Amino acid sequence: MTHPYGQPPGNHPPQQGQPMPPPGGYAPPSGGFPSAPQGTPQPGMPPQGMPPQPGMQPGMQPPGMQPPGMPPQPMPAGPQLPPPPPGMGRVVLDCSYFPLAFILALFKPTITINGQPGPPGVWGKLPIDLPPGQHHIQVHTPYLWAFGHAVAVVPVAAGQQVDVYYKPPAIAFGAGAIGPVPQDTPQLGLTLGIMGGIFVLCLLLVLLPTLML
Repeated sequence: MTHPYGQPPGNHPPQQGQPMPPPGGYAPPSGGFPSAPQGTPQPGMPPQGMPPQPGMQPGMQPPGMQPPGMPPQPMPAGPQLPPPPPGMGRVVLDCSYFPLAFILALFKPTITINGQPGPPGVWGKLPIDLPPGQHHIQVHTPYLWAFGHAVAVVPVAAGQQVDVYYKPPAIAFGAGAIGPVPQDTPQLGLTLGIMGGIFVLCLLLVLLPTLML
């Protein structure tokens, strides 16, 4: 009688060439984990019948293969900024704007450091290497006119990185905001109020002829 799922559990005589199991069940050999059975590929070695990959050294893990029981390794992160030059510090200036003011994407912020023109501004993070000391950093947004002026005194030590956040106002008037943490958009409430008033006025102009009938 054949058994499609194998022999039922029970005591069966060992086959020829098969070692007898130790009394009391399985007992791993002392001195570490049991070695892999014959025919099982060792970690770092290609499976049986597969030619070794070019450039592989003994003990190296083939690409895309993980040892049994090892969690998948995360992919390496993107390129990181190198440290500042010796004796220098670094300011990472992060400039952003209110999403509805998308027209500002056409105009890059202007940076002034200690009264001198700084590097070309960008929307996003900009690393600026500076000597140790206190630095006056001023940022404004050029539009049809310059607006959103904001000034901060940033102390920088050698080998230190300081994050600075700048945000212009939601409307092209008034001062911007700058500080060591992400800033709220200045004049956001006023801008939303003006936009709401314009919407209501347009709605009344559309409905007024109907109401007068």
